[in-house]
Amino acid sequence: MTSRAIGGPLDGAELVELPVSTKSTWGQWRRAHPRTLVLSVDGVEYVESNPFDRYLSSRDTFRGLEVSDRRLPPKEPIFSFFLDGQPYAASHRNFKGGKLFRLDDSAGTAILLYRDRGSSLYASTEAFRVTDVALKNSPKAKRLIERARAGTADGIEPIGGIDTFWYNWVAVNGETKLLR
Repeated sequence: MTSRAIGGPLDGAELVELPVSTKSTWGQWRRAHPRTLVLSVDGVEYVESNPFDRYLSSRDTFRGLEVSDRRLPPKEPIFSFFLDGQPYAASHRNFKGGKLFRLDDSAGTAILLYRDRGSSLYASTEAFRVTDVALKNSPKAKRLIERARAGTADGIEPIGGIDTFWYNWVAVNGETKLLR
């Protein structure tokens, strides 16, 4: 959550951000990769219930962690990321179907965030940094997403981040700018 190692010989060292990845459900994975083989653990390949269901459906935080920042409810699902060293977050409910957030900077930077309406907590957020040039060509979030996915968008670049809960992120990134 801080982009720094928290133990071992590299304690405190800045971590290298990995390329953007995508979470998916098993069904989505199988449609994209139908020949996938599944490893089993002690012969078990599938469990009937998700061991995280109780945690996800409760208001309880992990190990009762409390945070004083009440800009969002503690278990509010968010997309969080760093941009130029500054931590940012946006509530999932604020950008379902796609939304463009303009930053307060001299470069005219905007952040484009997208989640399908009705998507599960396990779905990945698509996130892009958008320059003024791209905004002049196409200021609508839906059109920008289409161009970004097609790889035809000058001035739009993917950014990495994580989908998590507000309390997880803000507990270690108190200076987070909340996109609304």
